[in-house]
Amino acid sequence: MKKYHLATYGCQMNEYDSAMIAQELDMCGCVETNNQEDADIIIVNTCSVREKAEETAIVNISKLKYLRKKNPDVKVVVCGCMAKNRGPELLKRLKNVNYIVGPDQYRKIPELLFGDAHSPLHQTRHKMFIDEDLSENYLGEYAKLQNNVSAFVAIQRGCNKRCSYCIVPYLRGPEKYRDMDDVLTEVKRAADKGITEVMLLGQTVNAYKTPNADFTTLLTKVSEIGGIKRIRFTSPHPRHYTNELIDVLLNNPKVCHYAHIPLQSGSDAILKKMRRQHNMEQYMTVIEQLRSRDPYYAISTDVICGFVGETADDFEQTIKAFEACQFDTAYMFIYSPRKGTESFKEVETLTAEEKLARHTRLVELQNAITLKRNQMMMGRTEEILVEASSTRDATEFVGKTDNFKKVIFKPEVGRIIKPGDYVKVKIDDIRGWTLRGTLV
Repeated sequence: MKKYHLATYGCQMNEYDSAMIAQELDMCGCVETNNQEDADIIIVNTCSVREKAEETAIVNISKLKYLRKKNPDVKVVVCGCMAKNRGPELLKRLKNVNYIVGPDQYRKIPELLFGDAHSPLHQTRHKMFIDEDLSENYLGEYAKLQNNVSAFVAIQRGCNKRCSYCIVPYLRGPEKYRDMDDVLTEVKRAADKGITEVMLLGQTVNAYKTPNADFTTLLTKVSEIGGIKRIRFTSPHPRHYTNELIDVLLNNPKVCHYAHIPLQSGSDAILKKMRRQHNMEQYMTVIEQLRSRDPYYAISTDVICGFVGETADDFEQTIKAFEACQFDTAYMFIYSPRKGTESFKEVETLTAEEKLARHTRLVELQNAITLKRNQMMMGRTEEILVEASSTRDATEFVGKTDNFKKVIFKPEVGRIIKPGDYVKVKIDDIRGWTLRGTLV
């Protein structure tokens, strides 16, 4: 019986793809192992969003050479965005890699590894499979469940936005929307196994549209599946929030009151330069519609500090945007040119010190806002979906509120609590960025 080990870098979509590959390997009779030294097959699913992520993956793949001394037959497969982005280079640089497989070619992995003597793929001398396939949406392929609490479900692949700093559209191709019935089938399979929360995935998830459904319709249909209690999604684009969608987000009790809505900059001039396809008026309209109906609606975001051409005034507008939006959390990045993108061709206008200073200032502002938003939760009784035991104290549990706040609590003596349970907790303390509560 072959054993396989999965190492995943990057976003939730990569995590979903890894789980989909794992399901295929399980169906071939393989068994997953957390110890790569025990594995006959090592799958490394890579990310290309930032160059540092690529180099980290390359270093770790290089370290796998020692495993061949222990098991000369071990197979190493590199897949994901870096496989598509740097395939030929990887084959030359990483002699211990057997196959390079791009995001549209995952169906080939089982045949490459296990095909019989008559299998063209198994017998081929080719090692690289990175061609784009506009028809491949992995219909009928479902991800292996990674826990009994929550499941990722991909509804869209690729991206049409082509932001000037982003390499993803060049690696994952244009947007492809999965048929709604196939999405519902995967959600129902998860619900039948006790999963109560699903996270719908897409690069611009709320742009979802098929001949028989849009994103609003899909959310409604998912909420009608028995056993599903919470629906989350990521990442929406400001341009694709409609009044109909906002009504569903606020009025359907199964759709969680949290969204990660990338801002990237508070300056319209920079947003245009980034080719973001939204402006600050559109962005603020979405925030105001959500928060006017629910002040506790949690919103997180992404922002780039020191984008090429960003002036002092542009940055001040980002500061004002953060003050106006009051994000619950924010992922703040210092701009670095990414080879293969449009912005890479432009001349940098800021020094590393200037970019760092802006980033530091924004982080300090957001830390204060995050604390303020967390303090709003004090005294509230919230329903928590229990995720796991606390890593710091095994006698405590950690879970999340509907609006995606992490809460740690201690169970009552004699009361049995397990991951997947829903409990009522009164928020009565804050430690760092984590809320703490007492069971009601």
